[in-house]
This record gives sequence, structure tokens and C-alpha cells, in this order.
Amino acid sequence: MPQMSKLLLGSAAVAGTWAFVAPTPATRDSQLRGAPHRATGTSAAGNTSGSFGATAAVAALGACGVASMRRAGKQQRKADDDAYGASHTSFYTDAVAKDKYDTLEEVLAEKLKDDKLKGMVNELLDACVKITEALRINLVTVNDASNAFGDRQLTVDVIADNLLWDLAKTSKNVFEASSEEEPEIVKTNADGQYVLCWDPLDGSSIVDNNWAVGTIIGVWDKSTGLIGATGRDQVMSIVTLYGPRTTVFITLDDGVYEFTLGDGNKWICSRDKISIKTECKIFAPANMRAAQEVEGYNNLINHYMTNKFTLRYTGGLVPDVCQQFTKGQGVFTNPTSKASPAKLRLAFEAAPFGRLVEMAGGKTSDGVSGNSVLDMKITAVDQRTALAIGSAAEVERFNQMVLQK
Repeated sequence: MPQMSKLLLGSAAVAGTWAFVAPTPATRDSQLRGAPHRATGTSAAGNTSGSFGATAAVAALGACGVASMRRAGKQQRKADDDAYGASHTSFYTDAVAKDKYDTLEEVLAEKLKDDKLKGMVNELLDACVKITEALRINLVTVNDASNAFGDRQLTVDVIADNLLWDLAKTSKNVFEASSEEEPEIVKTNADGQYVLCWDPLDGSSIVDNNWAVGTIIGVWDKSTGLIGATGRDQVMSIVTLYGPRTTVFITLDDGVYEFTLGDGNKWICSRDKISIKTECKIFAPANMRAAQEVEGYNNLINHYMTNKFTLRYTGGLVPDVCQQFTKGQGVFTNPTSKASPAKLRLAFEAAPFGRLVEMAGGKTSDGVSGNSVLDMKITAVDQRTALAIGSAAEVERFNQMVLQK
């Protein structure tokens, strides 16, 4: 049968179906009143059974008409994709509103056994509330001072760093601390329990655009300290994202939880037991300069584009990785080359994020051996690393294509 004839037959069958089971005026009235009813229709033979009419109509439709409908559906979906472009293939939230959200205190009471660590969490999140307020009222301007690397600092970087140092130096829980701005280990309280490492405001190159930035914190116990330990020795990782809302992702005893800063600066649990899928269709490719030297990375990016992955990359480590927790999928890649060496700090950035992602079911790669970034021994406070992090299948693909592992 010619293609056009098939389409016409399918269309006629569908039209006939709906005409056959069209409700009578009495039925429409009962529908409007909310009364129970049965759809009825009248055939040429005078049969008024709605069930019989529907069955007969489906039979009349036939395999030819069903195939036509499927083809038409595919054509419509393609037309939608062509018309709407990237927005039509975006990944939107599937979070459903709850009648009640647990508070931070309620979740910690149930999901974190260590009382000292509970105290540390509360102090750190209080500092993040202060950073949130500071970001809302301070302009992004260049500070007169420089950090340990000679980089000129922004005022908001300094404010965030100072707030965390105030916490570290006054807290009874903090034994030692170190900041990405000045990577030296500072003893703060001989009776303290934890070693803190933080990047006070990751995203200095995009904060002036008013894009989302964040605070990254790794927490080690003083029994392991920092030097000689690994990311796997962390007792907790915390990443705070400052966007239209302030959200924080924390590793608790049984997984990763998201808390949102609400009214009265109170934290509520907005996501619990976060899970990252093995497969993904979202990619965030950092250090794309390396693709000019590393053929495998160039091939990997081409793979993402050819297979219609969705690009979601801001240039900020915090938003580019945190989307994996909210979307439940994604991969962030940051390989190195001779001309583009590693920039991410192991203790301040890669290890805290590595613990969060792996506890959510994702995978990490150190970008050299292909092993987990959490297994890298920390030999220097400012140690750098390459990184691939996110959905397990895509981190494995990174190892295979870029590292040939």
C-alpha cells in the first residue's frame, strides 16, 4: 500500500474511533455534574454499548493504522526537538512538594551519631549563613591584598575566608585548619577534634557575573591529620552553593543530604539519600584547552556532542558538580596536558567533592592512574590533581578514552 494511503487510512480510522464513541448530550450533562456514567455511542446497527464500540473501533484501526500513528508520533517529536532546540531536551526537576520538611536538627539527630561532629556541622553552617548574607550586600571589587600565590583577591573572597577563620580560631571542635587562600596548616585549639580544609569562595572568576559560587569544606579527624591522609579518611564533606537559594550538601552516616536555607535562616532538608545514576546525558567539560593536545579528550568531547549530551558548564566547580546531586546524573571532566597543568586542589576541592559524589553512588578518577581521587595520598597542602567525577559509566569512559585505561 502506498505510504500516503496508509497515512490516510490511519487518520480515517482514528477519526472514526472518536466519532463512534462520542458521548450523547445526556452523557455530557452527567459529566459536567460529576455523576457516574458510561460512555455510549450509536453504531449504524443501532448498538449503544460504549465498550463494544471502543473495541470495534480499535479492531477497525488495524496494524496499518497503529504503525501510522507511531510514525506520526516520531515525526511530531522530531518537529518538537527542531522547534524548541536545547530547551526541549533539558532536564527539569522531578522533586515533588512535601507537606512537611524535616529540620537540620531533626535529620542530624537521626542520621549523624557523633555528637562532636553534629556540633561541627552546626558551626560550619552558621558560617555559611554569614557568607550568604555577606554576598547579598557586598559588591564584587578587587582587594588590596594578594593571596599566597600572588593572585589578587576579591573583597568577597576575603570576607568568606575571614568568616571561616573566625570559626576555626574560636571553635572548641577545630584542632587545625587550612584555607585554599593561604595553604598552611594552622593549629587552632589543642583540645579540638577536627582538621578543616576549605575553599572559602570557589568561583572567583564568575562571581562578578552574579553566577552561582560556593564554599567547599573537607573535615578530617586529628587522628589522621591532613598530610599523609587521603580523601577517604575524611569524616565529613560539605559543599555550600550560593545561588538564587543557598543550599548545602553534606555527607551523613548513610548518604548525602541537601539542606536549603529557609525563613529565619533555618535549614530544612530538601533532598535526602541523594543518588547519582550510572548513566548520564549531561556533561561539564573543564580545561578544554587540553583537548588541543590530548587527542583522547578531543574524542571524548566529540562523543558527547555526537550523542547529543546536554552541555551544562558555568566554569564554577561548585555549580558544575552540584548539578549531579539535583539532576541525579552528570559528569565533570578536568584532565591535564603539558600546556594546561592541574589546577584543582586535592585537599580543598577534589577530595571533599569526591566523598560527596562517591557516597551518592557516583565515581571519581584522579585523571592519571584512573583510580579514585579519594585514594590519592595528600603529600602537600596545596597538592593539585586532574579530575573526572560523576556518573560511573561516564567516568569509566573518561578513563578509557582519555587515559587509555
